[in-house]
Amino acid sequence: MKLKTYLKINEIRVARFAESLSVTKQAVYKWIEGSTFPRRNVLSKILKVTNGDVTPVDFMRADYEQDVRSTEELRP
Repeated sequence: MKLKTYLKINEIRVARFAESLSVTKQAVYKWIEGSTFPRRNVLSKILKVTNGDVTPVDFMRADYEQDVRSTEELRP
């Protein structure tokens, strides 16, 4: 599940989620928009805090989907 979806479904504010991971809310926003990827140690915290609902694969999938969209935009 995408992080944005998880936060919305569970009505968790970005600031509270960031605090639970000991990261900044700006970092979480960057993960949500896909401009950065959480570090390995933070990925394990995310997995634990979300009870497995958000996995490292979910972040990779978002990156893959962005690549596919970019590729499709280049097609004539």
